[in-house]
Amino acid sequence: MNESMEQPNANKANPHPRLASLDILRGFDMFWIVGGGALLGSLITYLGWPCLQPVNEHLEHADWIGFRAWDLIFPLFIFISGTAMPFSFDKYLSSQRRGALYVKVLKRAILLMALGLIYNGLLKTLDVANLRFPSVLGLIGLAYLWASIVVIHFKPRYQAMWAAAILIGYCIVMNVVPVPGHGAGVLTLEGNFASWIDRLVVPGKLYSGVSDPEGLLMTIPASVLAIAGALAGALIKNQAIGSYRKCLWMAVAGIVCLCLGLGWSHYFPMIKKLWTSSFVMYAVGWSLLLLTLFYLVVDVWGFKKIFFPLLLIGVNPLTIYLVSHRIINFKPISEFFFGGLARISGEPLAPVVLNAGVIVCELAFLLVLYRKKIFLRL
Repeated sequence: MNESMEQPNANKANPHPRLASLDILRGFDMFWIVGGGALLGSLITYLGWPCLQPVNEHLEHADWIGFRAWDLIFPLFIFISGTAMPFSFDKYLSSQRRGALYVKVLKRAILLMALGLIYNGLLKTLDVANLRFPSVLGLIGLAYLWASIVVIHFKPRYQAMWAAAILIGYCIVMNVVPVPGHGAGVLTLEGNFASWIDRLVVPGKLYSGVSDPEGLLMTIPASVLAIAGALAGALIKNQAIGSYRKCLWMAVAGIVCLCLGLGWSHYFPMIKKLWTSSFVMYAVGWSLLLLTLFYLVVDVWGFKKIFFPLLLIGVNPLTIYLVSHRIINFKPISEFFFGGLARISGEPLAPVVLNAGVIVCELAFLLVLYRKKIFLRL
């Protein structure tokens, strides 16, 4: 874990400047889990419009089979981490420094897994026997590691082939290999092959006792999101292709992935908690479309300043994730500064005011870090 003392702006001498759209898209993604979802939910409740009620369903995960907007937050983050690979790996690969790159990638994976254990309460309890070892950050770290191996050693065409092979192989394993006491192709919480592997090899406890949505085997299909992101990043990095053509190709690829995911789901259902191949493919499709939109608006058209609040979140995503979920409770801070305004606004509107206050307080915290040039980097 490093504190970068340099503001995340592109170096003028760098022929491949930092993509503002990537930071802003990352901020958009994180915005929802650090308060944006609660704000939107309270606003929908306040308005009470029947036409908005279906939106509430997308502010939570699908129970098992299905896909909701909330299910995209985690996969999109992994996709974005992959999109940055062609840019961050370039100086190592161009100078044939694969060893140094492997050290960097491995260090990042280990630190993310360590932070995941801390997030799950390692330091709080020191009870390893009852600790949950799988974690959101751990899955990100391992998925990034597997994807990095593919990106480091293979050209884009073969990266795509590896991604396809991983998803097809995962589909075959989950549907063909029998699980003792359940049989083959049983996609229930306890009967699926991935959860059985976790019960055999993962120490400590699992999220639901018999299964874990961030389990060991699930990091492999999740890595396809990072590989897909790396392919998109390589396309954006290619200066021989015009910006609008890049957008067209990414949009078409996104639509194709959505169609493939939907078609695949009839055989291998979309289950986010198992990272099924159809779910990953469908998530890749939406991730590509969102990247296309943000790249077009921010980097091609140049609309950057209006997204500054999202930029603050996007350049310090791990900071706000860890701080808001484990270190600082921003709700009482919001009540301290905005409680009076909430009171005079009236009971129906008060939750909206307080939830908006949480976001304002978080952004104020991130603004201080931004101005002090403090960024949590791995």
